Amino acid sequence: MATDVKNVGRRNGKKQGLLDRGKSIVEKTKERMFVYGLGEALGIIGQAPEENYSRIAQLFRGEASDPRRKMVADWVENYFSPQGQGRQLVKRVLTQIHPNVRRNYLARFINTLVFHDNSVVHYSSDGREVTAPACVVLSPTMRCNLRCHGCYAGSYTKEDDLPQDVLERVIGEARDLGVHFYIVSGGEPLIYEPLFDVFKKFKDCAFQFYTSGHLLNEQKAKKIVELGNVVPAISIEGFKEQTELRRGPHAFDRVMRAMDILREARALFAFSVTVTRLNFEEVTSEAFIDLMIEKGAGYGWYFTYVPIGRNPDTSLMPTAEQRDKLRMFINRIRKVRPILVADFWNDGALSEGCLSGGRRYLHINNRGDVEPCVFVHFAVDNVKEKPLVDCLASDWMSAFRKAAPFGTNLLRPCPIIDHPHVLRGLVKKFNPHPTHEGAETVITELAEDMDRYSASVKAIYDKVWTEEYQWAAVLHQKPQYRKP
Repeated sequence: MATDVKNVGRRNGKKQGLLDRGKSIVEKTKERMFVYGLGEALGIIGQAPEENYSRIAQLFRGEASDPRRKMVADWVENYFSPQGQGRQLVKRVLTQIHPNVRRNYLARFINTLVFHDNSVVHYSSDGREVTAPACVVLSPTMRCNLRCHGCYAGSYTKEDDLPQDVLERVIGEARDLGVHFYIVSGGEPLIYEPLFDVFKKFKDCAFQFYTSGHLLNEQKAKKIVELGNVVPAISIEGFKEQTELRRGPHAFDRVMRAMDILREARALFAFSVTVTRLNFEEVTSEAFIDLMIEKGAGYGWYFTYVPIGRNPDTSLMPTAEQRDKLRMFINRIRKVRPILVADFWNDGALSEGCLSGGRRYLHINNRGDVEPCVFVHFAVDNVKEKPLVDCLASDWMSAFRKAAPFGTNLLRPCPIIDHPHVLRGLVKKFNPHPTHEGAETVITELAEDMDRYSASVKAIYDKVWTEEYQWAAVLHQKPQYRKP
């Protein structure tokens, strides 16, 4: 009888596996069709009169099969209304960038951002169930030509780089899981010699890489446009004084030149800001946003400074009041300027909190260590030793996913600076190794500072969440986020 039960279990397992693979094939086919349709629609719309921009909203409306996607479709429709900024953004970006970039990057990026399906189940070698993140962040090198204050990149050599064959194997494994969007960080990615060869090999994937812009030239810009699936995000700290305070002499002028080169080559590019207490006023000014638009940036990222890496400095962290002002600034800029900007912390209500642990993304560093987040420098597994899916299924990574979103207030999504007790508890329970010297500082020497900071943010954001963010309960279909 026991044997019969066992055989039935095996048959059911095989049947479920076939069903899962069938679902995966269907989802991949739908995704390819959507990406192709969106790419072609963007091409038509970019050359069409403004009144035809409503076709973008119609495309999203056709995919609005649940309340979350319906809310996204509603937002897109409003954004592309005569009163929104979408029409100006489309006219500016789609007429500026090369068709290669529109088809090979932009359509895939939008698809990943809005419609990534993480319901398809995959299995690790020991039978554990995992779902695919929307994005994988890779740091194939930590070498850098700069020594920015507060950056987690340190002194590395070429021997510390992730071998190209390992990098390509990991991307291939992730792609098989359904991941088609990758962010390359570092270090300075342009120092990594095989970088463009990797981009070329994975033509069906989209890549964004963070760069200081110092090593960008006309030749690299031409390669970026020819490939079409690559977008640089150029780091900038504000205007000249603040950028050079952190990045050294002539840094601002080199950033401006890099942006000019990319714009003239018809490449799409983004800007990236690390918000500190010192540069807050500059990077939250309309003058700064207008400069980014003038230079040709299509979108931008705002990151709150986190005290990690070399010489972590809690005095650089924006105050709780500044963080709230940043939230209001970003929300307003989206309404009054033709550029999309994302706030990695304050947009927690959109992403349902923290993305880490493979829930939406994970980080693989230059040594192959699999980290829950680019700012959480602890790991238990390495992709040189086991497949990516097994790393995703580990107790350490699974615990991050299960613990998320770490609370009911999605404006406080981070286990490092908003819920520091969570990170300390997970490290204590699973005993991961620090992935570089001094990584443990954020949970040891700086623990009291993190607790004070998180309490100051809570004092402001609990009221804001209750009064302004009840739409999150609809977006994420969970009553836990509703007003008590």
